[in-house]
Amino acid sequence: MKIQAVLFDLDNTLTHRDQSVIVYAKRFLQDFSNHLDGTELEKTVSIIRYIDNGGYPKKERLTHPSIAASVGQALIAALAWNRAPDLDELTQYWFQQFGMAAVAMQGAEDLLQYLKQENYKLAVISNGGHATRLKILEGLGFTTYFDDIISSELVGVSKPKPEIFLETCQRLRIQPQQALYIGDHPVNDYAGATGAGLQALLLNGFHDDVSHIPQRIDNLKQVLDYLH
Repeated sequence: MKIQAVLFDLDNTLTHRDQSVIVYAKRFLQDFSNHLDGTELEKTVSIIRYIDNGGYPKKERLTHPSIAASVGQALIAALAWNRAPDLDELTQYWFQQFGMAAVAMQGAEDLLQYLKQENYKLAVISNGGHATRLKILEGLGFTTYFDDIISSELVGVSKPKPEIFLETCQRLRIQPQQALYIGDHPVNDYAGATGAGLQALLLNGFHDDVSHIPQRIDNLKQVLDYLH
């Protein structure tokens, strides 16, 4: 059945999470330079990477319910402050600024421009808080490309459960088999999408042991090979 809609995961699909962490860390150190005795970029990036874990935080590394507060607490404890801000300030800083530090995946904007021009329906399906998803897309400058933006918070169910994929297809008024979904995670993205009846591609490079996935791509430009 002909593809009518192309749906995307967000982190490590449309945005490169680790590159975004580096940009965020640089901005953080600049904005809080008056509070710090020196800038420690490598240390700051390492702390954020450890807790964020590519957007898939491990529970034992979180000191608070959110990545934002856990990162804030770790930075307060580890950096050389001459006047440490309070945790709430650093937590809010993450929510306000991490999305605005988002770095686009190579080829993402060219692909979205082409798909929009060719009148494909476009949507994002991403686990996480809805406001955070919107902020990242705003930071990327991608918001206007999408017909819908679906988060697990918005619909009350997370990937890989089929309901989040089926809800998106229903909102776009397409059948699941008319949708092509692209993501980086073998379970949340590929297995979740195909289990809901969508066609799917896995973007290589972000998770180990994906050799069993039959439909894999190395870059977003290769999505075009699966549309015809």
